[in-house]
Amino acid sequence: MASKDGYLKVVSIGGTLRENSTSLGALRRALDASERAGAEVELLDLNELRLPMYEPRKPLAECGDDVRCLVGAMRGAEALLISTAAYHGTLAGVTKNALDYAQFLGEEEPPYFDGKVVGLISTAGGEQAAKANAAMVHAVHALRGIVAPLMVGVTKAWQRTDDEGYITDDNYGLRLDKLGRLVVELAGKIGTEERSRSAEPVGAVA
Repeated sequence: MASKDGYLKVVSIGGTLRENSTSLGALRRALDASERAGAEVELLDLNELRLPMYEPRKPLAECGDDVRCLVGAMRGAEALLISTAAYHGTLAGVTKNALDYAQFLGEEEPPYFDGKVVGLISTAGGEQAAKANAAMVHAVHALRGIVAPLMVGVTKAWQRTDDEGYITDDNYGLRLDKLGRLVVELAGKIGTEERSRSAEPVGAVA
């Protein structure tokens, strides 16, 4: 579903509960590239949202405004960018908690992240960024999302970012730019294919 202005929408989710986190800085870099590629963009900073722990069976109507903002943004996105810090060999708890709220999309059509392109980013103080991305791949596949073939894992992020968390390393910056453009390109192609299929005649033809 494209936005009301006809642009496809990329929603980014990331950051930690620390101000100026490197995962948020990397996410901003990729999202800027998505916007330059022509997408409507939205940034959801998990430090600002301060989501409560996901509670199974708790109705969305009983959740706070921040939860409803997150769920509504995920629902309306054609593509997502998700960025996490790598903690102890996996994704951060705050990131996994945000993804758990996609359960509210499970009864919709299409459900969860079905048909949505998802770009993955992780930042690590050491060398374990790839493990965090691998964990997110499993989560996104479980939610029926389409993982973009390029993932960015920033190792030794403290050496590659400034005090505000922004990427200063040219190599990683270019990879984030490429990812931001890629999710827009792939989401556009998927949307075109879906529209083509919906226009095909159904039933017997002479």
